[in-house]
Amino acid sequence: MPRAGQSRRHTGIKAEIVAAENMADQSLELPIPIKRSKTILLASYYGLIIYFFAASVMATGNLNLATLFIWLIQVLPLLLFLPGLHINRLRTYGWASFLVLLYFIHAVLVVFDPARRGLGVVEILLCCTLFVTLIVFIRQFKAHYQVTF
Repeated sequence: MPRAGQSRRHTGIKAEIVAAENMADQSLELPIPIKRSKTILLASYYGLIIYFFAASVMATGNLNLATLFIWLIQVLPLLLFLPGLHINRLRTYGWASFLVLLYFIHAVLVVFDPARRGLGVVEILLCCTLFVTLIVFIRQFKAHYQVTF
């Protein structure tokens, strides 16, 4: 029964997405193209987290409580998506793609600082890789499990 303000079509689509996500959760083996996309996606995701740790250490000059606090502030939004990325929640992938665009904006700003240009290029590459693989994963997942989103 749809809630107030929801149509039957909206709840039907939501049910399809949940069913596909449950199928993906139950079948531990994703098809090879989807698995490949997810592997690249998670590698760039964790690479971005590691990048921010290295950039924080380089910015403060050593590893101390302030460095960890700066790093945590930088990666906390990314860490919120961690559980959903590992259990194939399409909505998590969609929202993560929006978040990566904010990190991309940060990377472009870093590139324009001559002292940190190399760091900015690395961040841009990680953000672009993550964004593209998020979109590719969503498309492949939807096509394979025949869901509309």
